[in-house]
Amino acid sequence: MRRGTRANDWLLAGLVGLVGLWLLWPNSGQYETRESEVLARIIQSEIGSGTKKQQRHVAWTARNLARERKQSLAEMVCSPCGPQKRGRPMSSRQQPKDSHRVLAKAVLDAPQRRDPTGGASHFLNPRLQNHLARSGKRPGYRGNSYSKVRRRWIRTYGWQPYYRLGNNLEFWGPKKRKGKKRKGKKRKGKKRR
Repeated sequence: MRRGTRANDWLLAGLVGLVGLWLLWPNSGQYETRESEVLARIIQSEIGSGTKKQQRHVAWTARNLARERKQSLAEMVCSPCGPQKRGRPMSSRQQPKDSHRVLAKAVLDAPQRRDPTGGASHFLNPRLQNHLARSGKRPGYRGNSYSKVRRRWIRTYGWQPYYRLGNNLEFWGPKKRKGKKRKGKKRKGKKRR
């Protein structure tokens, strides 16, 4: 056996190993551009084990946040896909299930007036937030209890809580103005004399 052949074998084995590692590495650096697939990833990553109602509300909240930021969902969370962090406001790290793909398509195909959240653009789980703040295991959560996050969202960002689904999922959004005039067609009716 020639020496050059052995070196080529090692090189080939190394390349095969690297390709295998790359294929097995969980979603590292993955970019996704299909909006329905991105939304399905958000549903799985953020509330995959939640109820169908919770999943639907989270999906609409993600759609609303992307609209508020004037970005596509892909630009917002899959450039590349990954866990929630600064610059990526929601997690998109997990591969979705077919049921999440169906829900994502339905939410994206629906007109905005079907939004069950009333325009919510953020959500959080108060119990989980407190747990993460106490544990200090995840960067950005240490010391950020639910009460601190709530104060910050109200005072700094001007958001308000909209509602809760059960006791573990709270939806927030921009402060709603009272007495806001609705835009639309004027009513036709009899003229007053």
